[in-house]
Amino acid sequence: MIDLAPWLIGLAIVALIWWRAMGARTAARRAAQAACEEAEVSFIDELAFKRIGLTRDSRGAWRVMRRYGFEFYRRGDRRYAGTIEMHGQRVARVYMGPRPV
Repeated sequence: MIDLAPWLIGLAIVALIWWRAMGARTAARRAAQAACEEAEVSFIDELAFKRIGLTRDSRGAWRVMRRYGFEFYRRGDRRYAGTIEMHGQRVARVYMGPRPV
């Protein structure tokens, strides 16, 4: 039984990391949808993982930074790109590229 303990602990750590990543992705998706709604454009139902790294948040604490990309459109004729930057589980930045008014 003791030989199994390190494997179970390792599996629990991997599950926790995965669970936190899915929570960050869900928060990023909600932020993208809200930003598109506010800008009066249509969110395309895709969120693409772009980058992961370490960064400092506004208080100077180290956080896992995840960057997601998404697309949106105004009238359906052309797609435009946007990005969401997450610091841990918190939305740090939403950027929506140039688009027609």
